[in-house]
Amino acid sequence: MNWLQYLLEANLYLGIFYLVYCLFLNKETYYLFNRAYLLFSCVISFILPLVQLGFLRPDEQKAQTVSYVIAAHGFNNLAKTEVANPYFTLQNCLLGVYLLGAIIFIILLIIKLNRLFSLTRNTSDTIDNRYKLVHINDSNSAFSFFNYLFIGTKAMDAEIIIRHELVHIRQKHSFDIILLELVKIINWFNPLVYLLQNSLKTVHEYIADEQTASYKTDPLTYSAFLVNNAYGIGGPSITHSFFNYNLLKKRIIMLNQKRSGSLARLKYLLTVPVCAGLLCVSTLGFSKTYGFIDLLPQKADTAYVAPPPPPEPPELKHVVKFKTPTPPFGTITKKGYRYAESGYLVNGKSYYRVIIQESKNVQKEYWKNKVSAADIKMLHDKYGYTFPTMPIYPKLPPPPPLPPTGKPVKPIPPVKADVTIIEPVSPVKPKSPLLLTVKPAKPAPPIKADVRIDEPVSPQQVKSPPPPMEPYKPLTNVFAALDKYIAVHTRFPAVALENKVTGSVIATFELNADHKITNVKLISGIGNKCDEEAMRVLNNFTDPIDAKPGTYKLAVTFILNGLAAPKPASEALSNDPSFIGEVVLEGYLK
Repeated sequence: MNWLQYLLEANLYLGIFYLVYCLFLNKETYYLFNRAYLLFSCVISFILPLVQLGFLRPDEQKAQTVSYVIAAHGFNNLAKTEVANPYFTLQNCLLGVYLLGAIIFIILLIIKLNRLFSLTRNTSDTIDNRYKLVHINDSNSAFSFFNYLFIGTKAMDAEIIIRHELVHIRQKHSFDIILLELVKIINWFNPLVYLLQNSLKTVHEYIADEQTASYKTDPLTYSAFLVNNAYGIGGPSITHSFFNYNLLKKRIIMLNQKRSGSLARLKYLLTVPVCAGLLCVSTLGFSKTYGFIDLLPQKADTAYVAPPPPPEPPELKHVVKFKTPTPPFGTITKKGYRYAESGYLVNGKSYYRVIIQESKNVQKEYWKNKVSAADIKMLHDKYGYTFPTMPIYPKLPPPPPLPPTGKPVKPIPPVKADVTIIEPVSPVKPKSPLLLTVKPAKPAPPIKADVRIDEPVSPQQVKSPPPPMEPYKPLTNVFAALDKYIAVHTRFPAVALENKVTGSVIATFELNADHKITNVKLISGIGNKCDEEAMRVLNNFTDPIDAKPGTYKLAVTFILNGLAAPKPASEALSNDPSFIGEVVLEGYLK
């Protein structure tokens, strides 16, 4: 619920700014500064949640946006799973209630504006060839909205009232009211917004009273005029009404109050430490994905060394590792603990490990196949961590080539040697879907070949048997380093996770005479920051590649756990001679 977290964070900052105003600035007579402060609070409160200070998070560059990344090439089959998501969730219900409240306030604002526009059709005069003076028959009300000044035909001392309302018009106070109405639509559930709107209207009246009283009158005379006209009819809530009985006492007090001294202006510098403090809170106090603006990004930590892989069980000899290096302690649980995950396939059995950094010098290790139900509950309650349930994506490797028999030569005497070639052990498919495994080809029976050796044979005459097949290899071995780099450094964009976007990003690049990647271009993409992320990683790879200079094509596929997997790009590009492989990245929805 990133939208709800953002909204609550913005309202928290708005409340802090308004609290500072009530405690330190409310009684000052620098009304223009007060007006600027309140307007600034309404805007900056919605900007601060989007900003962060990267240097305050030293491990930020190590953080992973997704829970787990799987790198593989040439997938011909991706398991397709569909999970039915319930529609009536807590998030959907909250969103429905919020939108309903916002729609109601939008309708109310439209009704108020429509009533004002209907009044503009009455008889009107022009003041200074700029402002419209609209007369309201049989009424003693007086109010203004933008360049329109509405006054009743029964209003007393119309000249002073018009002078007062013209201050509102010249100062563009109606723009402030419209801004607060929009903020009220967004934050209709926050009672502080209504208090802030009343404070801003009060400041507007202080400004108009101060300038009106200084023109051919004095504060005492003008105060008596306000008392004598205290019971006039007020105007609509989105206008500046001259007659406001609730503000009468405050207006008279502030009109006759001693002017604030020059040192009082220093109070407005409180805005700087308040903004700085809230910026630190935005960076350190909230775990979020909408901090798009980094004012002071951190420097890369070249001395960081990833945690070592777990030790192999002593009783198991055949171990096949199938995950990118253990991620740094950058991923954070719901309760603020950093953790690192790793997966292993041992003798056909899946092992999953998590290391939780409880404090700076304390790390605790938990294996999924060894923990009890009480441990799982403790991990969830204490650390906010839950072992993920991940599907297995099988891939059948190509059948191994037949072993060479060698050429018999003229015997001198002949010597017979039995050479037995044994296929690699086939990993057993785990019972429960977990991580990534490989389904090898059906093992063939041992093949015996007789080789006659008459004299010392050179390496060119007898070829050694091929090595056992690995679970999977890059389509082109010379690009293995690029494959590993993309798998480790590509992050699943937060906006793609939020919008549940999957698909393949296909790009081309050229190898120059120095065997380095240049001229990276996007052929097709899926948007939501996935295209930019794939292009960024390709452009950042600076190591030379031992391949022929030319143009090559690569696919980076983004998939999400629990959603139907997209069609592999390798199927469509398998006949393209420039296509070198496909990297599949998997993200996990939280």
